[in-house]
Amino acid sequence: MRTPILFALLLSVTPAFAQPVVAPVQASAAAATVLSAKESKLTYHLIHKLHKFDGVSSQAEAKARILPDGKVQVMVKAPVESFDSGNANRDSHMKETVEAARFPMVELKAAGDAPTPATFPTTVERTFKGELSFHGVKKILDIPVKLTYTSATQVKAEAQLKLSLEDYKIDRPSLMFVKINDEMPVDISITFAQ
Repeated sequence: MRTPILFALLLSVTPAFAQPVVAPVQASAAAATVLSAKESKLTYHLIHKLHKFDGVSSQAEAKARILPDGKVQVMVKAPVESFDSGNANRDSHMKETVEAARFPMVELKAAGDAPTPATFPTTVERTFKGELSFHGVKKILDIPVKLTYTSATQVKAEAQLKLSLEDYKIDRPSLMFVKINDEMPVDISITFAQ
């Protein structure tokens, strides 16, 4: 079984915060507030007829850039090798299935509107447009995100991606001649701080 993450969690870290799925935002980088991951947790869930299992990574690198007009750009990347299901044999099989040596990272780039609120704490829900790169395949996604602002410089982002292994050209592994389910939900929880 392959560790298909992303999230993965949630966004890939590149110096220019490239946004292939959203028109570039015209704003001075000096005017933007840049936040980095303080805590991160990406969890994938897979189901086989005989059992369910989860794989967790706390090694995601993530950055968010909040522009003065309320536009937010986020990038997250996580090593596929970092996902742990609590079973070394299963994790080894997952890494083989998702070809971790060939595609070592899962990356997400996303953007949306999320102006910083005037009062804290505050929770808002937004939908971001994102691009997930996993197993050498890039897909555009609409990502519902819950943002919990504790201050103007700290926010917790939570989201769930519903991925299809076959969409990412992953040959689903079998146990006792029964393949695991195609759907692989991925939970993302990242706290960003300045």
